[in-house]
Amino acid sequence: MLTVVFGAAFGFQMAYDTGMNKLWDNINRGRQWKDIRSKYLEGGDEDDE
Repeated sequence: MLTVVFGAAFGFQMAYDTGMNKLWDNINRGRQWKDIRSKYLEGGDEDDE
């Protein structure tokens, strides 16, 4: 029973975090570093992460 509770809590946390990150990115589209990085770095679309 305890394993089921912890498993459900872990699954809920993963789903909640993913959903909130997508919501945050959607609300703040165009204002985050990942969106404007190409304007300020040479080379355009390089992904240095």
